Amino acid sequence: MTNQQTPPRFNDHRNLTVGRARVIWAPAWAYLPEGWVLPGGRRTEDFAEAHGVAVAMDALMRGER
Repeated sequence: MTNQQTPPRFNDHRNLTVGRARVIWAPAWAYLPEGWVLPGGRRTEDFAEAHGVAVAMDALMRGER
Protein backbone atom coordinates (compact mmCIF):
# COMPACT_ATOMS: atom_id res chain seq x y z
CA MET A 1 0.00 0.00 0.00
CA THR A 2 1.40 3.39 -0.97
CA ASN A 3 0.88 6.63 0.93
CA GLN A 4 -1.66 7.64 -1.72
CA GLN A 5 -4.04 4.78 -0.89
CA THR A 6 -6.58 4.92 1.91
CA PRO A 7 -7.53 1.67 3.65
CA PRO A 8 -11.14 0.69 2.73
CA ARG A 9 -12.32 0.97 6.35
CA PHE A 10 -11.77 4.74 6.18
CA ASN A 11 -13.97 5.08 3.08
CA ASP A 12 -17.10 3.28 4.34
CA HIS A 13 -20.24 5.39 3.85
CA ARG A 14 -21.33 4.54 7.41
CA ASN A 15 -18.30 6.22 9.02
CA LEU A 16 -19.18 9.21 11.17
CA THR A 17 -17.16 12.42 11.08
CA VAL A 18 -17.99 15.26 13.45
CA GLY A 19 -15.53 18.14 13.29
CA ARG A 20 -12.13 16.57 13.93
CA ALA A 21 -13.50 13.27 15.27
CA ARG A 22 -14.10 10.12 13.27
CA VAL A 23 -15.88 6.97 14.40
CA ILE A 24 -15.44 4.26 11.81
CA TRP A 25 -17.73 1.38 10.88
CA ALA A 26 -16.02 -2.00 10.91
CA PRO A 27 -17.27 -5.30 9.55
CA ALA A 28 -17.58 -8.35 11.76
CA TRP A 29 -14.26 -10.08 12.32
CA ALA A 30 -13.43 -13.15 14.40
CA TYR A 31 -15.43 -12.69 17.62
CA LEU A 32 -16.15 -8.97 17.07
CA PRO A 33 -19.56 -7.95 15.71
CA GLU A 34 -19.94 -5.35 12.99
CA GLY A 35 -20.55 -1.82 14.13
CA TRP A 36 -19.05 1.57 14.89
CA VAL A 37 -15.76 1.26 16.76
CA LEU A 38 -15.77 3.37 19.91
CA PRO A 39 -12.73 4.42 21.95
CA GLY A 40 -11.31 1.37 23.68
CA GLY A 41 -12.39 -0.90 20.84
CA ARG A 42 -15.98 -1.57 21.92
CA ARG A 43 -18.41 -1.76 19.01
CA THR A 44 -21.99 -0.58 18.78
CA GLU A 45 -24.73 -0.76 16.17
CA ASP A 46 -26.55 2.14 17.84
CA PHE A 47 -26.23 5.25 15.64
CA ALA A 48 -27.21 7.62 18.46
CA GLU A 49 -24.50 6.23 20.73
CA ALA A 50 -21.83 6.38 18.00
CA HIS A 51 -22.82 9.93 17.04
CA GLY A 52 -22.80 11.04 20.69
CA VAL A 53 -19.30 9.65 21.11
CA ALA A 54 -18.13 11.47 17.97
CA VAL A 55 -19.58 14.75 19.27
CA ALA A 56 -17.85 14.26 22.64
CA MET A 57 -14.55 13.35 20.97
CA ASP A 58 -14.70 16.48 18.81
CA ALA A 59 -15.37 18.65 21.87
CA LEU A 60 -12.37 17.11 23.64
CA MET A 61 -10.13 17.70 20.63
CA ARG A 62 -11.20 21.35 20.50
CA GLY A 63 -10.53 21.73 24.24
CA GLU A 64 -14.15 22.28 25.23
CA ARG A 65 -14.27 19.49 27.82
